[in-house]
Amino acid sequence: MKYLFLFIVCFYSINFYPQSNASLYENTSIIKLKSITDSIYLGLDLFEVIHMSCRHNKSDLEFIVKTDAMNWLNAQSIPFDILVDDLKAKIEHENAYMESISQDKNGEAWYNIYRTYEEVQTKIEEIAEMSAIASIIVIGESYENREIKGLKFSTGGFDKPAVFFNGCQHAREWVTVMASVYIADQLAQNHENDYFFQTLLNLVDVYIIPIANPDGYVYTHTVDRYWRKNRQVNTGSNCVGTDLNRNWDADWNGLESTSNSACSDIYVGTSPFSAPETYVLKNYMESVPNLLGHLDIHSYSALVLGPWGYTNDQSPDHTEIVSLGNLMNDAISNTNGYPFVFGTGDANGSLYLASGTMPDWTYDGLGALGYTYELRPNSSLGGGFELPEVQILDACVENFNGALEMILWAADIQSGCTNTDACNYNLSASIDDGSCAELDACGECGGNGPLPGLDCAGNCSTGESLVIEMADSHGDGWNGNTLLINGTSLTIENGFEGLDSLCYDSSFCVEVICDGGSWQEEISWSISNSLGNELLSGGAPFSGEFNCYIPILGCTDPEAINFDFNATTEDNTCDYFIPNELQTIDLPQGWFIFSTYIQPEFPSMDSILSFVYDDLIIVKNGEGMAYLPDFGFNSIGDLINDQGYLVKLIQSNSLSISGTKIVPQNYPINLNLGWNILGYLRDNPINLEQALSPIQSQIIIVKNWVGTAYLPEWGYNGIGHLMPGEGYQIKLVSSATFNYPLN
Repeated sequence: MKYLFLFIVCFYSINFYPQSNASLYENTSIIKLKSITDSIYLGLDLFEVIHMSCRHNKSDLEFIVKTDAMNWLNAQSIPFDILVDDLKAKIEHENAYMESISQDKNGEAWYNIYRTYEEVQTKIEEIAEMSAIASIIVIGESYENREIKGLKFSTGGFDKPAVFFNGCQHAREWVTVMASVYIADQLAQNHENDYFFQTLLNLVDVYIIPIANPDGYVYTHTVDRYWRKNRQVNTGSNCVGTDLNRNWDADWNGLESTSNSACSDIYVGTSPFSAPETYVLKNYMESVPNLLGHLDIHSYSALVLGPWGYTNDQSPDHTEIVSLGNLMNDAISNTNGYPFVFGTGDANGSLYLASGTMPDWTYDGLGALGYTYELRPNSSLGGGFELPEVQILDACVENFNGALEMILWAADIQSGCTNTDACNYNLSASIDDGSCAELDACGECGGNGPLPGLDCAGNCSTGESLVIEMADSHGDGWNGNTLLINGTSLTIENGFEGLDSLCYDSSFCVEVICDGGSWQEEISWSISNSLGNELLSGGAPFSGEFNCYIPILGCTDPEAINFDFNATTEDNTCDYFIPNELQTIDLPQGWFIFSTYIQPEFPSMDSILSFVYDDLIIVKNGEGMAYLPDFGFNSIGDLINDQGYLVKLIQSNSLSISGTKIVPQNYPINLNLGWNILGYLRDNPINLEQALSPIQSQIIIVKNWVGTAYLPEWGYNGIGHLMPGEGYQIKLVSSATFNYPLN
């Protein structure tokens, strides 16, 4: 018998009620079996275990169990991992933490924790008040008479294409509520100022119901954190609740991941739509004109699932379903690099079939393409139904980008690269999505060139190689773990050992990570060069590197004009000659944001702007300080090169600034949390995303002087290139420092 070292998953829940949603989990743990058989499956059912899977099946491996179930497993010598040892203690700890930070509800802070039913209703009302195109919809009431409330986004018109998004059919899937609200929040915010979203929402109506199962959702906050069903009383049974996502009239009671037992988590109900929640959802969706698409948002597994889910037979619209499904899956996966998988039916064996589900009904009953999202994580090791709070916002953004693809599909407009000079220029695109790219050194559009040590054909160009020896002490492979060497993934699928080789360029640092699966104490590996000298070895989890202390040649004198802050070894190339340079900036009439790549000889703002003095009204910096020439008032003082400045002129004029040209890669740009006005220090244009890539994860929005925006969360770049002489407003989630690339 062997055990995995206890892995405590860091996640938090919320508790604003007098009861505790942890009390039912006294002496319980979360475990994962290494494998399962029919006899094990039937044996566990005798102990009233709780399945951690969205769909029950004999391939389930993760369960909430009490001590008696673990004792039985031990007695039968059945191996398992303990993922969470004391579930009750963990939930109580998390409840206390959540309550301590619950009051911060401004902006994105609302998504830092999971929110209650009441908080969600308030947020829905706030979004409706904020947006001119959002209206509250109440589609009916739950079994316990709670409102099932949501939002409709519409600019008016008749019989427009429509899409419908809902979360929380299953009560314990809290992140689906947050992700559904986030869609509404972003549509409201972006429609106000962004032409892209204004165009999109003029063409499509969007309906959003964040909590389809309000009674169950409240119950998970007050009594039972892992409750799944609604709270409907079942006649003739002491067991409560119907599984809403088995109560739809699409292969209802079709035996795929279903049960006729009222005590089962996957109870189908007495008939299709016997649950009041599914009944009112059905009636409302039938009233939506021209409904083309539907997303039923669940957690967890990191999947995008298209119809049908109750059979592996292909639906009549299979080609279009696969096309849209892959677009959504790619949009989600590419947001943060968290990989999702698309499939229909049993998703190529990675899931299992289910009868009576909502997306199959929207497809069969309404003709809309219905999909299921199973949001992150991909397993209980990543948090399961309790995704860590630090990942809520990431999950929301991923879900939003996937949903946005459905809205684009329904609008029947194509986004893409509209720059004719780009290698991926799309003649059919009507909206630029910021994807424009250049050819890399291998001629691949948007590529990164060959990997270290390889040529463009993938052949080893260095004549060097690494030999990787891998071992598993139990002989059953690495159980999902991988050895990642500079981006190349290796593993043992089965057996005790594996041997592999990789091309190696000794002039580059090599990063090594070993992680991602279970039974990590069985793992060992070593990396040697072609001479047999061991370079690195370890087990799992592991993160390290070798060959990473390579000297960087360059000028190391800070007084030199070509000082290289990255250099570690002087190469005698320092240059101390400082010639005068001249930059001319065309300032239009009215407001403009300017900056300069020249370090001025006379940096005072009144000296620099003396050339346009007669036409100048005001200059402001990012902190609101001003230069008012008519009043002889200058609270800005000297020009600072990494900053931009708002300037207003009576009529257009040209501003000439002379001094020393800045070496941009050696000049650090310092930005504060919140809004800044960013200066541009290069003497030629560069793609905005390339220039700001070091701080992309911290950027909320960038705007130019006419208000055109770059929104990294949605992959939208309306600005295109940063231009010499211009400045840009930029908003960050935290302070940051970066350097522009060389000219």
